[in-house]
Amino acid sequence: MKLIPQISDLDEKIAQSMAIIDQALSENGNVTHLFGLYSSGNDSACSTHLASQHPAFTRAAMIDTTIAIPEAQAHGRAVAELFQWRLIEYRAPVPYRDIVLKHGFAGPGGHRFMYIRLKERCVDRLVREHKTQWRDRIGLVTGVRLSESERRMGHVVPIRRDGCQLWIAPILNWTDDDKIEYMRRHHIPRSPVTDKLCMSGECLCGAFARKEELVEIDLHYPATAARIRALEAEAAAAGVHAKWGTRPPGKRIKPTLGGMLCSSCNQRNFAFMDDAA
Repeated sequence: MKLIPQISDLDEKIAQSMAIIDQALSENGNVTHLFGLYSSGNDSACSTHLASQHPAFTRAAMIDTTIAIPEAQAHGRAVAELFQWRLIEYRAPVPYRDIVLKHGFAGPGGHRFMYIRLKERCVDRLVREHKTQWRDRIGLVTGVRLSESERRMGHVVPIRRDGCQLWIAPILNWTDDDKIEYMRRHHIPRSPVTDKLCMSGECLCGAFARKEELVEIDLHYPATAARIRALEAEAAAAGVHAKWGTRPPGKRIKPTLGGMLCSSCNQRNFAFMDDAA
């Protein structure tokens, strides 16, 4: 009797993930491009690799927030080259330094402000450059995964259309074990920054920084920490809020959500909400 090979939980989830991409493309009209939005972290490495297996895949896209850990960016470029994702990069139009010297460092209430200037405008440019007809849709694959808080609040959905932007989160329901096994199976190099700091390191805006986060950054990436501290000195001289990773003084402003490319910070926001409940 011929044995039927067992399908692992991961195999089932991969099939479900590809089905999410198929559904997004079939239900949303003229999708002309499918980009893997790659932050250099392990989650987005999995989602971009998965998207690259789909026949509609265009290429990977990475955003330079101008406040990334350089080693994270270097890792992202190396992985993209390894898998021939034809990486395209977009740089925030106004550098983080200029934003801070004008407005000061952001706390949780300034998260949305930072997201728009450092990431959202780059996504808008990506879409503008690849949309040719008014009915075109641009597929944007992210590595967002559900936290327990998000499961309770129902914040994230696998497919979301915002005008011509079609946001797809194919690994939404993957666990950490799923991610680890997928990377092992496909020989995807792990991000050394993520393994050291538990974050991708592609955006250090500081809006939801942990209390000792700058100390941790200094331990592993002292040049980046020194850059932040130098900017603190510049901000103090400019007369704006000059302490990275802290709330500005004055009225306590409610934490704000970032967009689809700030899932880890959004999870910290949910933690703030849980603490306040």
